[in-house]
Amino acid sequence: MTPRSSRGPATTSLGLVLTAAIAAGFAGPATVRSGPPAGDGTEPAAVDVDGNVYGGVVIGDQVWLVQNLRVTRYRDGTPIPLVRDEATWCALTTGAYCPPDAGRQPPRAALGLLYNFHAVASARGLCPAGWHVPAAAEWRAAIEVLGGNDVAGGRMKETRSGSWRTPVPGTTNESGFSALPAGGRGRYGAAADGGLYATWWSSSAHDAASAWHWGLYPDSHGIRSNPGHMASGFSVRCVRDSSGPPTRGLPGGDQPRTP
Repeated sequence: MTPRSSRGPATTSLGLVLTAAIAAGFAGPATVRSGPPAGDGTEPAAVDVDGNVYGGVVIGDQVWLVQNLRVTRYRDGTPIPLVRDEATWCALTTGAYCPPDAGRQPPRAALGLLYNFHAVASARGLCPAGWHVPAAAEWRAAIEVLGGNDVAGGRMKETRSGSWRTPVPGTTNESGFSALPAGGRGRYGAAADGGLYATWWSSSAHDAASAWHWGLYPDSHGIRSNPGHMASGFSVRCVRDSSGPPTRGLPGGDQPRTP
């Protein structure tokens, strides 16, 4: 999914609404269908401190953003440093971001930005107010709802933009998660592998130097978790706080848009 422009919040509702119910024992993924026309009171799921607007989708009893985070400031307004230099990046012990390896991919707004774990863990807050970077347990819960590690990825990959360089038959995005392959950045080197991989941080540290992340691969329906060095750069998705207000009319689904 290509999100709306990062120039500011949307002034009208989006033309898609979430129709999946949250229910105990929910056995399948959330579904999204065409909704009422704009102007019906539907609201975006979240707006970050830079004014970027994000849609959302229900998976089990969680609400997830359907775009990668692309904010350049912490929630308190403090700028997050943009670091492109490889030597500087690998030595960081504080938060930073960089653009993904766009390559043949959609505009950067669709892919979001890559953040090191220090930005994820900052007390200043990375996600929009009322949202947070999901812990490892929250990732596992969503994956279980979507059928487990071996099949959930195929139900999460965006299918309409041609962004994935190796399409896998049977990929459906039936969850509405709309994962795009933004690649990542290792501790050493530049951002790479756009079009091949999608990788997201969790908020859960593995040890003093690494934290858990989840990834989708180009030739598989699976999703896998691994510990990654905290100086790595990965995408970020946000989950709504459980104490947040009820969300109505969440825009989402596999509908690319021009930013």
